[in-house]
Amino acid sequence: MAEAQSFELLKKKRKSFRTAVTKVVNELEAELSNSDLNIDRLSELVETLSIKFEPLTLVDQPLEPLFKPEQFDGEFEITEEYREKVLLWQFRAKKKINEYLKPRVTSPSFQTTSSQSQDNIFGTLITFALKSQNTILHDSMEMTLQNG
Repeated sequence: MAEAQSFELLKKKRKSFRTAVTKVVNELEAELSNSDLNIDRLSELVETLSIKFEPLTLVDQPLEPLFKPEQFDGEFEITEEYREKVLLWQFRAKKKINEYLKPRVTSPSFQTTSSQSQDNIFGTLITFALKSQNTILHDSMEMTLQNG
């Protein structure tokens, strides 16, 4: 009985965290589509999204092994959709911030180098996020198999 209550409590927490993340993503999307872009607001939203997303990932970890096998694939897919949505909007916002902050230089060689550096940084960030995600998934699956 206690495990069922714990499961339901984790699902309620996850629902609240997902709602909070979706709200920030929607605000971020609206700010990016605004013709009068506010870079400070954009930066705040990126930071807020990171802060709101962290507890969601922490709730997802202990919740995954509690799902029945027939539920797991669907739940895991939704979890991945949230992760991808957060990474995508963080990337778009950071790219826009960097474009805004980029020095206005007429030298083509400097612009190419600067652009390549940004691409490398974003690529590294996304690679790191995906590797972290795979590690979490592997650990979760390993725990499920050990308990199972």
